Amino acid sequence: ICETSHKKAGGGRLNSIEEGVMDIFGKGQSVDTSKSTAIFDFAAQAGKFWKEGGIGCDFYRRCDTPINDILAMIETELDDFDQLEQSVKGSKGNMEDEMKKETVEVEEMLNNLDSELVLD
Repeated sequence: ICETSHKKAGGGRLNSIEEGVMDIFGKGQSVDTSKSTAIFDFAAQAGKFWKEGGIGCDFYRRCDTPINDILAMIETELDDFDQLEQSVKGSKGNMEDEMKKETVEVEEMLNNLDSELVLD
C-alpha cells in the first residue's frame, strides 16, 4: 500500500489492482484511527509523503514478497471471485433448494438426537 501510494504520488501509472487499492486506503490528508483500516491508511499516507533517504515504506513492510508478486496474487484472487460469481449467477433457485434440503437434514439429525427438541 505504501509503495503503491508513493508510485501514485510520484505520477506513476497504476494498474487496475493498484487503483483499486488506492480507492480503499489513504484518502485525504488524515487518518481516522478508529477505523479498522487505520494501519493501512497510515501506510498510504507515508507513501504519499515519502522522501528519498527517509524510512518511508520500509517501516510498513511485513514480508519480503515483491510488490509485483503481491499484486499478481491479488489479481488471481479477484479472478477466482469473478469465476465463482459467474458460476453462482442464474443458480439462485438451485442454491435455495439445496439450502432447504440441508435445513431438513439438520432438523432430522437434531430430532434423532433429541425427539423432544422443538425447532422453530
